[in-house]
Amino acid sequence: MSPTRRGVLIGVGGAIWAGAARAGGAATIRVRDGLDPFPVSPLIYGSGEIGTLDGGPPSAVLDRAAGVTLRRFGGNFATTYNWVTNACNAGKDWQHANGDFLAETLGLPAAERDVPAAVITAMHRASLGMGAASIVTLPLAGFVAADKGGPVPPGQTAPSPRFAPVSWAGRRKAGEPVERDVADIPHCLATLLDRFGPATGPTGIRGYLLDNEPGLWASQHPRIVPAPTRIADLLARSITAARAIKRIDPGAWVIGPASWGATGMASLQNAPDWPAYRHHGSFLAAYLDAFRAASEKEGHRLLDALDVHWYPFSDRGTLYRTEDPALAGPLLDAPRSLTEPGFREESWVARAFPVSGEGGLALPLLPSLERLARDRFPGTRIALTEYNYGGVGQPASGLALADALARLARPDVLLAAHWGGLDGWLGTAFRLYRNYDGQGGRFPDNGLPVEVSRPDLLTARAGREGSRLHLVLINRTTEAQAVEIVTDRPLPPSRLTRHGFDAEHPGLGVMGPEEMGPEETVPGTTARLVLPPRSAQHVTITPA
Repeated sequence: MSPTRRGVLIGVGGAIWAGAARAGGAATIRVRDGLDPFPVSPLIYGSGEIGTLDGGPPSAVLDRAAGVTLRRFGGNFATTYNWVTNACNAGKDWQHANGDFLAETLGLPAAERDVPAAVITAMHRASLGMGAASIVTLPLAGFVAADKGGPVPPGQTAPSPRFAPVSWAGRRKAGEPVERDVADIPHCLATLLDRFGPATGPTGIRGYLLDNEPGLWASQHPRIVPAPTRIADLLARSITAARAIKRIDPGAWVIGPASWGATGMASLQNAPDWPAYRHHGSFLAAYLDAFRAASEKEGHRLLDALDVHWYPFSDRGTLYRTEDPALAGPLLDAPRSLTEPGFREESWVARAFPVSGEGGLALPLLPSLERLARDRFPGTRIALTEYNYGGVGQPASGLALADALARLARPDVLLAAHWGGLDGWLGTAFRLYRNYDGQGGRFPDNGLPVEVSRPDLLTARAGREGSRLHLVLINRTTEAQAVEIVTDRPLPPSRLTRHGFDAEHPGLGVMGPEEMGPEETVPGTTARLVLPPRSAQHVTITPA
């Protein structure tokens, strides 16, 4: 393999670097290491517990190999999950059927499937076994599955014997008899607290999500929510639930509202009472306003993180879980909508949201959410509890996911959870940060500001571990790219290593991305290297 293809470091004036620079122009990456590092939450490397729903190895096995730090119990099944019996309703995903779906996909033995909260317990114990935190979705939609008897016809829509009502008013303590015909959520919380300890303890469940994608309840779960959800109803239920969570486990994070996407964030999918809330500017603004007022009345914070889901779209085709090479270009561009000022993706999302830095919901997404939280309920952090940038079998998916993980490294982002099994290229993208050298090497939990001269071509993230500088560099283009790394403080003579992946070096094993060439010497001042086409590299620069 040629040095250019491998991305070998080239010294100042090196012929290969100079040739690549002449061919496509050199890009400059300036690391502002003269500034103090900013904290990055280690919980951005999260995933959703989906068992074997993807048809491959259990998600817990893949999560452990990927080095995840957070695992989420959530998704469509969680809206109808009955903790008493572990039954749930599949909604439109499969025949609107009641069943043992979650217990089955997690591989629970038959003898455990009727034990209260067995699904949550199994999920959380798997998290603890790999040193990850857990967050758990709790139901707000009003009803959960009462049986495991299969399809529910329209004539048995709730309220009916096929569904049990949800109660947030219970006061039962752990160990007291479980009420079988009501899903008493405070009793569930008391049981989990007794079983695992408080959220701030070493084995506690770290936080709770206020249901899942409420703007889609009427379309996803018409057997329990036959009409579109009203904002007023959702706000009342959410605040009631938050009060109960904080009463039982004060240190637990409350995370909501898990908006599914742009229209959910803007108007709760054009909710029937949206005109009464339009003056807030958006549903998310109304949500934050309501929680701020309730928190002030309560005397303590009731919402810790504003939670959204974010899936990429393109006018050229469906990007969700795509493995189509023809869509690699828009897939690789999609993460730019998270943070890049002025970038306008070619999809309906850019027509629904303005591209603006002025205020309100806009693209890029993360700065917009941060502004909204700061203006409406200061101290509220951001959560991205579902996102996906392509299927496991395409190299571009791994590159796009690595790019998204770089962009999530922001002080106001509390946590994130990828949706879908972390197999193939997706697991490799996580290991680029969580086990880049196959020996447990990790990207530090801090960040340094980075200025990239060609953000249309490259993504860069930087952090510091003692005297060692870490960078993740992603080349989205189909051509080799010459890069010059410049720092505020001129580099001393240093040693440089690179680990990464591209189409010819998949690094699919659990030991991490491949070593992209031998250790090199940086003579000082700056470092120059060539990034292979469509590649991601974890670069370390250590003083000699």
